[in-house]
Amino acid sequence: MEVETSDVVAEQRSVVNVDYSPTRSCRSLVLFILDNLLSALVIGPLVVFYWRGTWELLDVYLFPDNKEASGWTCTSVGNVGLLCIVYLQNPLARWLRVDNPLHWLLGFHLYTYVLGALNVCHWRGLWVLLDHYTGVSLISSWITFAIGIL
Repeated sequence: MEVETSDVVAEQRSVVNVDYSPTRSCRSLVLFILDNLLSALVIGPLVVFYWRGTWELLDVYLFPDNKEASGWTCTSVGNVGLLCIVYLQNPLARWLRVDNPLHWLLGFHLYTYVLGALNVCHWRGLWVLLDHYTGVSLISSWITFAIGIL
């Protein structure tokens, strides 16, 4: 048993870090530029569309005439849901298999969509409550900005 453990440790120590620096080669530089363009021009806008769309749906369908109830509901659902997702990660990781296409399509993608929706719900709830209790003014904007910086 000791020999196997020391062999594993020796193999782990011999692992070499890979240098992905864009200055390493021309190919690395091209991949770096393409990765940044894809992130800035495709993925970034799609994330904004997702957040904005989810936020607007919640504005329209979740207590549209009562901002306080909408804010508290969003905050509660978002926080409780995110807490549940944190505690479900290990059981889900044991159950879902990457090599099974059905698990991949349903499990991982559904998990990602639910996690994204709960994040939007959490932040929308906090923002709506902040606007409701402090009002929307230049002073409240600067106070929020200062708290964010701190």
